[in-house]
Amino acid sequence: MGAHLVLATVLRGEEMVVLPVLVALYLIGRVLFAHGYARGAAARAFGMALTGASTIAAFGAAIVLMGLGR
Repeated sequence: MGAHLVLATVLRGEEMVVLPVLVALYLIGRVLFAHGYARGAAARAFGMALTGASTIAAFGAAIVLMGLGR
């Protein structure tokens, strides 16, 4: 949630469409992680990676935008 809040402070207008997309990716990752949990680490790896990737992307985009002076 923190990554999305930080990103929300630097996005403008139509750029805000990125937030629901990142949240959807995060939620899909969590569902896939939960679905694969009983089958072991290999089965839940994609869900965990998707969860982490969407959060890292949000922080990365916020850092880049803050560096651009927004």
